[in-house]
Amino acid sequence: MTLGRLFGAMCVALVVASSPARAESLADALRDAYHNSGLLDQNRALLRAADEDVAQSLAALRPVVSWQAQAVYASSSAAPSPSSLSDDLSATISISANLLLHDGGASALATEVQKEVVLQTREGLVQVEQQVLFRAVDAYMNVRRQSEFLALRRSNVSVINQELRAARDRFEVGEVTRTDVSLAEARLAAAQSLLASAQGALAQANEEFRAAIGRAPGRLDVVSPARLQHNLEDARAFAMRRHPDVIGAQHGVSAAELNIRRAEAALNPRLSLNGSVGLNDEGTASQQLGLT
Repeated sequence: MTLGRLFGAMCVALVVASSPARAESLADALRDAYHNSGLLDQNRALLRAADEDVAQSLAALRPVVSWQAQAVYASSSAAPSPSSLSDDLSATISISANLLLHDGGASALATEVQKEVVLQTREGLVQVEQQVLFRAVDAYMNVRRQSEFLALRRSNVSVINQELRAARDRFEVGEVTRTDVSLAEARLAAAQSLLASAQGALAQANEEFRAAIGRAPGRLDVVSPARLQHNLEDARAFAMRRHPDVIGAQHGVSAAELNIRRAEAALNPRLSLNGSVGLNDEGTASQQLGLT
């Protein structure tokens, strides 16, 4: 690297180091809360488990093939002498298949039930996302609020300190009494108590921010006021149509109704086709086919 390039790199590093840190916006906090939430990971796993239940219910409508291999070794003594021994080794292998032909639609209804459960679980995940993001917004605004309160309390203590010094100076020249000085000292003690309370509230807000976002707060930016484009009635109607709790409850009702139909279909006759093929070590094959 030449001397000019080295000097340029040093200048850039100095500019970056001297520039103030960028204030953290609410969007940054929401992004980190979404990525760091263990509750969202848990509900995503529940959704994947519900998807697997759909695959298992579909597998019940497909042929089920199983196989079995067995080897048996036997050693027996034909005479009292230990040298008179006979060994016997036998082996068999078999393959069996089962195909559901008719069950009154119970298996198909079971698949539909699991699909409704998946949709209900998906809406539950959306609801959890809303809760996580709302908690992040609440934690962000609480840190902002407690930070402003702490600044006000510090300013108040500074002002009362100046008033106390002025009261002591006036007491020295005889303009006020000792009672006035004591009142100023009491006001200072009360202000310091409120300052300590504000410091504790900010520490608590920081810990709630860490729990909600997944990291400690930095320098938080001011949040612009929200602009609502709908009136209250339109918002209420939209929530009734699109809220995940409402949609999830609807899918839950559909799953319950399908379970009733599934229970009724289970009373119908069930017909299955069974077949098996076996082979032993002697080359003898066996096969079986039947309906149950």
